[in-house]
Amino acid sequence: MKLKGVKILSALLGLSMIMGTMGCAAGTSNKPQPANEASSEKPAPSKDSAAKEQVTLNFWHIWGAETDASYAAVKKVIADFEAEYPHIKIKEDTTENEAYKTKIKASAAANELPDVFSSWGGGFSKPFIEADRVLAIDDYLNDGTKDKLVGGALANVTYDGKVYGMTFGLSCGALFVNKELFEANNIKIPETYAELIDAVKAFKAAGITPMTLSGKDVWTIAMYFDAMALKAAGNDKIVSTLTKQGSFKDPEFLSAASKFAELVSLGAFPEGAAGLSKDESDLPFLQGKIPMLFNGSWTAGSVYREDSLVKDKIIPVGFPVFEDGKGTKNQFTGGAVDAIMVNANTKYKEEAVLFQKYFCENMARETYLAGAYLPAWKVEVDESNINPVTVALAKLTSESESFTLWWDTLLEGQDTQVYLNTLQELLLGGVTPEQFVDRLQTIYE
Repeated sequence: MKLKGVKILSALLGLSMIMGTMGCAAGTSNKPQPANEASSEKPAPSKDSAAKEQVTLNFWHIWGAETDASYAAVKKVIADFEAEYPHIKIKEDTTENEAYKTKIKASAAANELPDVFSSWGGGFSKPFIEADRVLAIDDYLNDGTKDKLVGGALANVTYDGKVYGMTFGLSCGALFVNKELFEANNIKIPETYAELIDAVKAFKAAGITPMTLSGKDVWTIAMYFDAMALKAAGNDKIVSTLTKQGSFKDPEFLSAASKFAELVSLGAFPEGAAGLSKDESDLPFLQGKIPMLFNGSWTAGSVYREDSLVKDKIIPVGFPVFEDGKGTKNQFTGGAVDAIMVNANTKYKEEAVLFQKYFCENMARETYLAGAYLPAWKVEVDESNINPVTVALAKLTSESESFTLWWDTLLEGQDTQVYLNTLQELLLGGVTPEQFVDRLQTIYE
C-alpha cells in the first residue's frame, strides 16, 4: 500500500512546532541583502535550456562513510540526477562530521565555499548568512516547490524572512535499547531517571557496559546532555537560554550536569570512552554487547542494515523523564535542520539550485526508506519497505509537543565550541557540574 509521507508520519505534524522553537534563533539577522539576491534572478532552468553548457558543481557533504545510513541514498540521488541532467556533473568532496564543521566554517570565512554544500540551520549557519556567503533561494521556490514540503521544513533555514537553504529530513533523538539484553538480565527498560540509574547499576553488576558514546567525536556526548537538559528544563527554557534570553545558572542546568556526572561516576560509559571515535564506540552496541545508545534517528538505518547483528533486537524509546524535571516524555531533541545550501558567489546559480532542490526532494524519500531520516517532503513510498525501527520512531514521536534543536546547532559561532569543550571536560571529570554551568554562563559575557 502506498501512502503519502505526511499520512504515514503523524510525527511530522510536530515539525511545524520548529517554527516556534526557532523563532529566536533563526531570523535575527539584520544584514542587508547581498546583490545576488535581487528579484531579477530567474527560477532554475529547464533541462533543455540548461543543456547548452556543460557544468561541474563542487558539492561538499558529510555522508561519505559506507557505514553512514545515508551513504547509499546520497550515491543513488546523485547518480539519478546526473542521468536526468547529463550536462551537469557533481564532484563530491566528503569529510567526517566534526572535521567538516571546522572545514566549512573556515571555507566560509575565507569566501572559498564550494558551489553546493551541506550545512545545518539555526545558529550554525547564521554567520554564513550574515557574511553574505549563502544564496537566498526565495525566488526559486515559487514553482510549486513549497507545496511539496511539509509544514515547518524551511523554518530553521529562514533568516530575517528569507530562505537560505533546503532541508530534506527530520531528525530526532532517541534512546535505542537492546530489548534482548534487557530481557536476558531481567532489567526494566527505563522510563524515569531513577529507573535508568537502576538499569545502569544492574548491567554493571552483570559485567555489561550499560551505554556507549564517543569522547573523540564530542557531538555524541552532546546528544546525551542535550536530551538530559531538555528533561530537566523543558523546551522553552532551553531555547531562551541558548539564544541568550535566560541564564545557565538556573537550577535546571545544574541538575542536568549533576545527573550526567552521576552516569559517568557509575561507569555507565565504556572505559576509555574519551579516546573512542563514533564508529569505535558504536561497534559493541551494533554487535549486541552494549544495551543502550542515545543518538539520532539515523541510527535506525545503521541497526537495520542487511548484515546487522541486532536488527530485530533494537527498539527506540524516549530519554527517561526526570522526576524533578520540567521536560515531558513528548519533548524531543532534533528537528528539520540538516540542510543543503548554495554558495552566493557560485558561477552556476541556476544549476546549483536545480541540484539543491532535486537532491533534497529525492533524499527525503531515499533516506526515509533507508531509516536515516523522517521526510520533510511529501514523499510517496511503499510503507512495507520502511524498516520497523523507523516506523517505531514515527510512532514514538507521533504525539510530540516540540523538537528542540541540538545545542551545537542552536548555539552560534564560538559559543558552540565553549559548550562542546566544557562538556568533554565534564565527561573526563576535569570540571565539576557547578564549574560546568559557570563556564557555560561565560557565553553571555
